[in-house]
Amino acid sequence: MLPTLLCCLGFVGIISASISGHIASGTCVCLTTSGVNARSGAGLSNSILATLNSGECYKFNGGIRTHDGYHWYELQDVHGHHRVWIAGNYLRTSSSSHCSGTSTETSTRSSLATGDVSAKCLSCICQVESGCRAIRCAWDVNSNSCGYFQLKDVYWQDCGMPGGSLEVCAADLHCSSGCVQRYMSRYIGGSGCAPNCESYARIHNGGPTGCRQGYTLNYWTRVQNAGCSASS
Repeated sequence: MLPTLLCCLGFVGIISASISGHIASGTCVCLTTSGVNARSGAGLSNSILATLNSGECYKFNGGIRTHDGYHWYELQDVHGHHRVWIAGNYLRTSSSSHCSGTSTETSTRSSLATGDVSAKCLSCICQVESGCRAIRCAWDVNSNSCGYFQLKDVYWQDCGMPGGSLEVCAADLHCSSGCVQRYMSRYIGGSGCAPNCESYARIHNGGPTGCRQGYTLNYWTRVQNAGCSASS
């Protein structure tokens, strides 16, 4: 039974049981192991919104449910999702300093994948594309555009098809920003452009050679208006 439960929870590593009872709303809690799935509701049948790693800390939102033999805790602002549920077996309470500065912008920055593109530049692109929200796929210029970075299927394929499907990855801030990072790593070298925020933004908008295309200049202006410069 145990291997099945660990599979469903998305667990990797050593079990470190922690929280099992009431804690105050607003308490800072941290992951005690890596590979734990954050779900849309309390229970193993709910959809996976993100996969979390040891040391990540978030504020408890007040919700506690018991389901499938686990106590589930509702956390806020996790990988771009306003509310998620985590099994308490993999959480521990922590000092508030570990959750300090968790404004929307700070939470977004901490959820972004690292790579060639800075967190600041990714944040600006995310704001331009969706207001940095996990908006649903919608038809746009001959194909669907999805999620935080308005990813298209061909873009998602070029970044290695992470997350299992375009829809799942695009709706997860860490996965979709990781896709952007891999896309830029793949194409910036052959683009003929400097590796800076302007080039990354224009490639994101116009494809592998977008940084050299005039039609992406208006998009770059929007990214600048969101607070970024070429050196961001």
